[in-house]
Amino acid sequence: MPARIIVHLEPTGPRPPVPPPHTGPAVNAAFLSALRDAGEADLSFALHETKPPKPFALTPLLDERDRRAGATSEQVRFEVGILAESLTATVLQALATTVDVRVARCQYKIASLELAAAEPFQDLLATAQPADRWTFRIVTPVAFFTAREEGARRVRPFPEPEWVFSDLYRKWEAFAPQAPLGETTAHAITQNLEVADYRLTMAEHLLKAGVPPVRGSAGKITYRVADTRRTTPQAQAGLDALVRFSVYAGIGDRTTIGMGHVLLGTG
Repeated sequence: MPARIIVHLEPTGPRPPVPPPHTGPAVNAAFLSALRDAGEADLSFALHETKPPKPFALTPLLDERDRRAGATSEQVRFEVGILAESLTATVLQALATTVDVRVARCQYKIASLELAAAEPFQDLLATAQPADRWTFRIVTPVAFFTAREEGARRVRPFPEPEWVFSDLYRKWEAFAPQAPLGETTAHAITQNLEVADYRLTMAEHLLKAGVPPVRGSAGKITYRVADTRRTTPQAQAGLDALVRFSVYAGIGDRTTIGMGHVLLGTG
């Protein structure tokens, strides 16, 4: 069952710490450390070592405006997306027993945990609508990275519809074999999606300390079915289910270190 957990933080000292501009890798380290310290060392190791698609996603430190937490932030949080049903209770329990977390040079205590959403895959699919247009608000930069066999390693910062939905489809199929989307949805992804509108900017995101940040797209983008006559209501409902799934899984690559966090919008 996909779940979205919000971890609300408070500073432990008299002065609120000022986080560095990029906290994605540090939140990843803090999250895995919290699992390990709560007695889930095997799970922490497995989440770190498993190859994509990984069963979780993380945000960097964010504030009350869904921006990077900084000196003027009144609230600080990070969010955990859980994609595998078996992990939700374990992760919640581990975080509930965690008192303090260190993110980069900043020390916080966990003020509260919020289970913001949780929906079985079957419910996501059963309540999906045969829509033909969807808008994402990309909070943290999204990008796609080429593989070693594709020549020089490159970053593809524009969220092409086929890339975005194919990645979501791959994750859905990996974690929801009990709720298959079917070939009609797969066909629509590769043959019948286009960008309807976008207002995106380039933004940097740190992948690893000591390495220059990469660049990705952030902002707003709307996708649509190019020709509704060449698809089916079932395929469109499958696409709609993937869109709703994105708030748990994120979009694009490196979602476990804070990239591709999205909210759903109107457009």
